[in-house]
Amino acid sequence: MVRTFLLVLSLAAGQLAYADDASKAAKAEQYLTLMKIDETMKRAMDLVMNQMKSGMMQQITGQTLTEDQTKMTAELGEKVFKLVSDALSWEKLKPDVVKLYADAYTEQELDAIIAFYKSPVGQSVVAKQGDLQTKSSALAQQRMAAVYPELQKLLKDFTAQAAKK
Repeated sequence: MVRTFLLVLSLAAGQLAYADDASKAAKAEQYLTLMKIDETMKRAMDLVMNQMKSGMMQQITGQTLTEDQTKMTAELGEKVFKLVSDALSWEKLKPDVVKLYADAYTEQELDAIIAFYKSPVGQSVVAKQGDLQTKSSALAQQRMAAVYPELQKLLKDFTAQAAKK
């Protein structure tokens, strides 16, 4: 009788834990939806692609590319972008990211986070996030432009050293 009671109790506890996990996962997914994480990821991928298209490699190496090299680089960039964007698509990452967030926060924390992001201030944060990321990226590019000459020298020195060995 005691064994049966303990078995029923452990099965019930397992079901409660599963329900709790499902509830947390649903809340984590709601949080990510409110954050518009799918849009954020798409913007980030588009930004990387635009940087690749802007001739960043040419700027870094300091070499002028021929028309054929430019075409080949663009084609390679498109292939790399497709491969990476497919591998890192939200649809493929979503289950793991939801689990990551569900594991990181308690249900009470998720409730509070969701309440914040549903509020007008929370929605303002989400609405401004994309613009802030774009502007932050532009700032980083400006900073990188300042170190390009030094970076070019390092690459030139490295290439010369590698050629000697």
